[in-house]
Amino acid sequence: MIEPLRSDPTGPSTRQDNLPTVVAIALVAYVTADIAHHGLGHGLMCWLQGGQIQLLSSVFVRCSRTSMAIDLAGPCANLVVGLIAALVLRVARRMSVATELFCILLAGFNLMWFSIHLVFSVLTDTDDWAWLLREFNGAPAARYFLTAVGVLVYMRTTRDLRTHLARFARPPGRAWLIVISAWLSAGAVACATAVFDPHGPGAVWHKAVPQSLLLSVGLVFLPARAQQIVPTPASCPALGISWGWITAAVVLSVSSVVFLGPGIGLERPW
Repeated sequence: MIEPLRSDPTGPSTRQDNLPTVVAIALVAYVTADIAHHGLGHGLMCWLQGGQIQLLSSVFVRCSRTSMAIDLAGPCANLVVGLIAALVLRVARRMSVATELFCILLAGFNLMWFSIHLVFSVLTDTDDWAWLLREFNGAPAARYFLTAVGVLVYMRTTRDLRTHLARFARPPGRAWLIVISAWLSAGAVACATAVFDPHGPGAVWHKAVPQSLLLSVGLVFLPARAQQIVPTPASCPALGISWGWITAAVVLSVSSVVFLGPGIGLERPW
């Protein structure tokens, strides 16, 4: 006698992710991307070129000297960190659900920061890539090439990340809740930090909001694409509460507000 199929009360349709842990992972991923751009990128290159970091905040870096290398170091740092996260996703054989989500968001925040910022900067002749364009005298060929690079990086990023996000796409709406929570959390910590920026309220609306929400807006479209890939129920475990991630998020977020909010100045020790 064939028994009828019974629904599994512990199956993926009833599983719920721990939202504070999702938010915590997102905060760690975004603050890491912010530090990569301004600290490891612009700030470190300023220091390596013999300059003095007069101000390093979450949205500004003011160096005592200027150069194309300092300008390009920020987005290039995002590219490197994003590629490392994407590589870990590709080669890791065993990874916890929380670590996998962190790598997805870390790759997303960094690679979308690089690609969308590249396209915007080239098309408007402003910000980090403007100096490089001036080196080519604004030649259309250079502008088209750089725009194509940004578009290709963005397309490859969304294609790869939707594959990994498919693991979180069941039950329907799960991936959307995760991504929207992560996206809004990034915007919240960016704005909360920029409130204390010495450049005034304009730092929030003209820098923090575009930097956190607009440059990562591609994340919002990933859940719909991820749902097109049908995962097996076993591949969608719920994300449980993790006090480690929550603690890390609190420490990083508070440090961002306290130190990167008003900005810090670093002098060379010699």
